[in-house]
Amino acid sequence: MTLRKISRSIRTRITLWHLGVLVLTLLAYVLSTQMFLWHQLTVELKTSLEEEADEVVELFLKRAPDGHFVWQGHLDKDDRQEYWIAISHVDGVLIYRNFTQTDFKLPPLPLPSLAPTGQEKTFHTLKLTDGRKLLMIQEIRQIEGIDVVIRVGRTTQYFVREMRHLLLVQALCFPLVLLVAWAGGYFVAGRVLSPLQKIIARMKTISADRLHERLPVENAGDELGHLATTFNHLLGKLDHSFQQMRQFTGDASHELRTPLAAMHSVGEMALRAPMNAHEYQETIASMLEEVDKMSRLVSDLLALARSDSDLAMPTLTRLDLGEVITDETARLEILAEEKNQTLTITIKRPCPVCLDRNIFRQAFANILHNAIQYSPEQTTIHILVDTTPDGCLVEISDSGPGIAPEHQERIFDRFYRVDKVRSRNTGGSGLGLALAKWAVEIHGGHIELASTVGTGSAFRIYLPKPQKETCS
Repeated sequence: MTLRKISRSIRTRITLWHLGVLVLTLLAYVLSTQMFLWHQLTVELKTSLEEEADEVVELFLKRAPDGHFVWQGHLDKDDRQEYWIAISHVDGVLIYRNFTQTDFKLPPLPLPSLAPTGQEKTFHTLKLTDGRKLLMIQEIRQIEGIDVVIRVGRTTQYFVREMRHLLLVQALCFPLVLLVAWAGGYFVAGRVLSPLQKIIARMKTISADRLHERLPVENAGDELGHLATTFNHLLGKLDHSFQQMRQFTGDASHELRTPLAAMHSVGEMALRAPMNAHEYQETIASMLEEVDKMSRLVSDLLALARSDSDLAMPTLTRLDLGEVITDETARLEILAEEKNQTLTITIKRPCPVCLDRNIFRQAFANILHNAIQYSPEQTTIHILVDTTPDGCLVEISDSGPGIAPEHQERIFDRFYRVDKVRSRNTGGSGLGLALAKWAVEIHGGHIELASTVGTGSAFRIYLPKPQKETCS
């Protein structure tokens, strides 16, 4: 595995990030423990110095006849390596000290430089000539009316020893902790990412003819589960789209093959035997009728292709819906007259809308054409225009055979026909309602169907209120 591949491995990157965070955490831990240890040892040393000063005062001072305090003896133990002790009067007269200037390597500062500062007890830090530091307590005690200055100090050398020991232990454990953390992090990252490996392996097996398969979802609540669920949802939509495309291709081929077969049959019959002029005219008229069907089908297919590719974008204009419906109804009134049908328009209230008139015409014309086509002769088709709380409503009610509930959900699918009622013999291609649905939805509206078998159907078109920013 090359360095580039390692750097691109999610598992490795997770492990490295884990180690990076751990290193920073350990460094912060080491620093904090060192600071805490220094603070704790300093507090303990100050307490020890206070106790030592009390012991010096209680055990080793006595009052001389001249009124001064004098040292009554030596310490039982040699504390020069541990404690630096100096006792003097406030006027600087030395009573006792357990060191020489050379022993402790004190800087050449006279003892009176540590004169009282007005506080009874103070702590000072002195730097010795060998680089060590001395922590000293200076305390003024009044014994039998006489002020005595007690100074007790101790080097911080053992601080350094303790901290070095701790730092050494931490330094020795640091690589071991990193090694264990790397191994554990790499293992855990592998376990966490194992579902992703399964997803990748399954995705490699999915092709255009296996879109029905789905990715494994081990835990739908985590991020990988959400990823797999999202991919499964995408695969479902792709599978549905491919199925629609196959069905659309098959249906379109079948629809085009039917008029071509009819024209081929009519042409063959015309060539088999001589015919008179009238028979030739009927043959040509029959072929032209099939050509018209093909032209309408091709036009519908092109319109659907533009809708799928988002090439047909509406040019919205502010219009009165009642006027639009009235004009479009007049264009189709001749079809209703051929069947002695009556078209009634009821406009309850004026309703302004934003429409692309050419696109919306496809929706209204296809629905009204179906109502005329499937309604019995000498019936009335009602058209209602009204306002709603959210916009406008157009309702087209017919007295046709109605649509059964099991067909109503698919009535807007492409090439879908209701058996017997919506047969190919009526001349429809099964694309009209699909175009109508697209033409309404591209305006932000929707279509609803209310139908009862044997009574009729009512198609309701809902359009939103006009928006100033999208309507000219």
